[in-house]
Amino acid sequence: MSNFEIIKAKEMGEGQGANVKRLFPSRNYPAHFDPFVLLDEFFVESPASFPDHEHRGFEAVTYMLEGSFDHSDNLGNNSEVKEGGLQTFNAGKSLIHSEKPGETGFSHGIQLWVNLPKNKKKSEPSYQSIKQTKIIKDEKDVKIRKVLGDDISVKLNTQVDYYDISLDNKASINQLLKSTHKGILYLVEGNIKIENIDENLSEGKALLFNNFDKLEIRADDEARMVLITGKPLEQEIKIRGSFVE
Repeated sequence: MSNFEIIKAKEMGEGQGANVKRLFPSRNYPAHFDPFVLLDEFFVESPASFPDHEHRGFEAVTYMLEGSFDHSDNLGNNSEVKEGGLQTFNAGKSLIHSEKPGETGFSHGIQLWVNLPKNKKKSEPSYQSIKQTKIIKDEKDVKIRKVLGDDISVKLNTQVDYYDISLDNKASINQLLKSTHKGILYLVEGNIKIENIDENLSEGKALLFNNFDKLEIRADDEARMVLITGKPLEQEIKIRGSFVE
């Protein structure tokens, strides 16, 4: 690709009765986006769930947009993450877990799979969570949460910055970026215009980019999006079911 591309998520079923919008890999975009393996926007309403299944070789990041999500695993972790909260696990050499809606009966969020460096593929599995992510800007028409980054207590084995951005009343922002990172700007709702890019982003679409040092974003009216950037590992990504080799 050039230094940017716009792609659209594909709707599909997952688990037992859950629905997701899969940004990649899918028929719309069958590749991965180093260091990112997979990105889903998920919608799970009881009794739909993800029963026990095994993962290996990557880290999963689940950020809650609405509702709540229960996580249980074979390490003995059993926790509920609510709106604005975050949970991550390093599957390492093997982790078995299950997920289902929490007390709200509804879960809406973003799940991101981040590849592990080769020397961490056989690491011991682990789990981390944050009840409420950090609000770094809360003005009349702009609200930004920082989900992951250097100053966030949850740490991954790969450098990742992650923001939840809401814009109202045609508000705009100028977001500085690390030019060494590749990034994803995924639109959860609304429509936005990105400076110097002809095509507008609408719900379920994403801008994939590299070598950007900033993004100038304006909402057509109201919009919500996640902005995720990461330092490439420059290693091949091989996915086999729920394992990443």
